[in-house]
Amino acid sequence: MARVPAVFDPLALTREAPDTLRALEFDGQPMVQSFAVPLPGGRTGRAWITTAEALTIPGFGRAWVAERLNAVADERALLAGLRLHSAQPPALPLAA
Repeated sequence: MARVPAVFDPLALTREAPDTLRALEFDGQPMVQSFAVPLPGGRTGRAWITTAEALTIPGFGRAWVAERLNAVADERALLAGLRLHSAQPPALPLAA
């Protein structure tokens, strides 16, 4: 695993516009919250989370994403498009 310095600044992350036509880039998920992540050498990685899961995270935003990136700090994963997850899987409603 190629580690990068754990110094991701929330203000350096760029939140990308939602685009359902890019679903193939996000494991077939049509609605995601994606962020462009600046990497050393002028390269750009990407981190993303499904919109449904992001809505379960209190205070979700660039600061939350930067905190997760600082914990992972895997350059190769970011270049490939790192999928983020909340600490716990979102609860699904029970069928009646």
